[in-house]
Amino acid sequence: MAVPPGLIVRKDKFGNDIWLGDGGEVIFAPVDCIPDYRKHLQHIRDMQLRADDVLIVGYPKSGNNWLHHMVSMLIEGTTHLPPLFGDSNFPFLDICGAGRELAAPDKGRALMSHLAFRYLPRDVEDKRVKIIYLVRNPKDAMVSLYHHVGSTLPPIRYEGSWDQFLTTVLEQGYWYGSIFEHRKEWQRTIEEHPDHPIFLVHYENLKKDTVKQLKELDTFLGTNRSTEFCQAVAATCILSNMENTRVLHNDVISRNTFCWNENRKFYRKGEVGDWKNYFTVAQNEKFDEVCGKKLADCGQLFIFE
Repeated sequence: MAVPPGLIVRKDKFGNDIWLGDGGEVIFAPVDCIPDYRKHLQHIRDMQLRADDVLIVGYPKSGNNWLHHMVSMLIEGTTHLPPLFGDSNFPFLDICGAGRELAAPDKGRALMSHLAFRYLPRDVEDKRVKIIYLVRNPKDAMVSLYHHVGSTLPPIRYEGSWDQFLTTVLEQGYWYGSIFEHRKEWQRTIEEHPDHPIFLVHYENLKKDTVKQLKELDTFLGTNRSTEFCQAVAATCILSNMENTRVLHNDVISRNTFCWNENRKFYRKGEVGDWKNYFTVAQNEKFDEVCGKKLADCGQLFIFE
């Protein structure tokens, strides 16, 4: 089939197709509703935000949607799950403006992105918009991403094996580039912008003690919610309760066939340490070798257990 405008198809060394949104400096996940990703990257830079908006940023499959649920509830002061995405309340900056818009800017909003700081809207820095940077063990993130790209609708489905996928992401990255470079760049951002309100959350800590993390986020956001409120949010947002919270509507699927997986859901397992069910000893040794080289001058940036 013809490749829609704005998208490119590359092959890994095993001959598997990799569909990408060609943003030039940024390789996006592919959606067929953005005709020119390079212009779209500029559109993102020009987006107008409120000073009381909150931006959740993380590499793909780091738990971004899960955390977005909880932050939305803290901001809104409700223990009810936020509404499903729609054309007028789509919180994902990276593809907003392509037939979808952010929620009306009459109050602070919880928004999401996978981008580096330098590609975010200028208003983020100019208005000191609060950022929550979410980090997940890259081994678990890669397993989750493999299942996601392996279940996307054709033609962008990745048809290779787990070993082929892992080799590919270690050598060349995937959507949004290398997870190691993503983490390094955000670490530099935190160090180089000490006055910008950026709160670092490790997915593993969020899973281990959700209420504690929510209380810390509550302090960071200044939402002044009680411990009981945070407990209620944590109970509502356990992943086993959220299987159908962001099922995608048929009209979204029909307008955006290049983005979504065939079961139309955002969540799979969300477990810490699931990578141990997939990595062989050799794969784990190779991953640790690459990770050690990529992050040699950065110290321990991930929690692996």
